[in-house]
Amino acid sequence: MRQFTKPPLMPEDLARWGVRGIDDFSAEELALLQQKLEEWIRQRGPPAGSKRRQYSYVLKPRPSPRA
Repeated sequence: MRQFTKPPLMPEDLARWGVRGIDDFSAEELALLQQKLEEWIRQRGPPAGSKRRQYSYVLKPRPSPRA
């Protein structure tokens, strides 16, 4: 049985689809991307005083009715 493999993508193909490699970015664009990444990481970080993740979908235990 013959196996068909895709030919490697050429730079012309990537440019046509809007895909850019690291070499295609200027220093200013890379700095902007780094800044955006750092902001995103800062937003997604855990709260400072919390050691465990709080899941909103976990039910809290109810007090027993035997009181």
